Amino acid sequence: MIKPILDHQNDIKVIFEKMEFLRDNFSPLPAFYEELYELCNKMRDELEFHFNLQFYGITNEKAKKFVNENRLVRDMLFRMLDFIQQKAHEKNMDAFLKFDDFEEILKAYLKKEEGLFVQQLRGALNEEEIKEMEENIKKLI
Repeated sequence: MIKPILDHQNDIKVIFEKMEFLRDNFSPLPAFYEELYELCNKMRDELEFHFNLQFYGITNEKAKKFVNENRLVRDMLFRMLDFIQQKAHEKNMDAFLKFDDFEEILKAYLKKEEGLFVQQLRGALNEEEIKEMEENIKKLI
């Protein structure tokens, strides 16, 4: 139903794994703060695209309320990325500490998107509306 959105999760996960690798293996070394900073930029771009697939691809009014609930999660993730980037720029260890919070929220959101979000859309839309939504999403990609 929202296959393009779920498929895009893989792009997010690839960047996340690189960030996680830095945290787990190099977090006390200042040389890797610049790499973390750049990965935050990439993550922000991918998350923005990901959420825009929902915001602009799902136009049905019955489904919009489920999409709008995700705006808060997007804003929290963006604020955390901003904090991580600021601390990485300062070469401050707090960048990696905030990453733990970011990880928790991102993973919970992606899991929700795969399960509850899909169920909510199926419960609110009929087959014709689902096909229309899929076409809207495909146009964005």
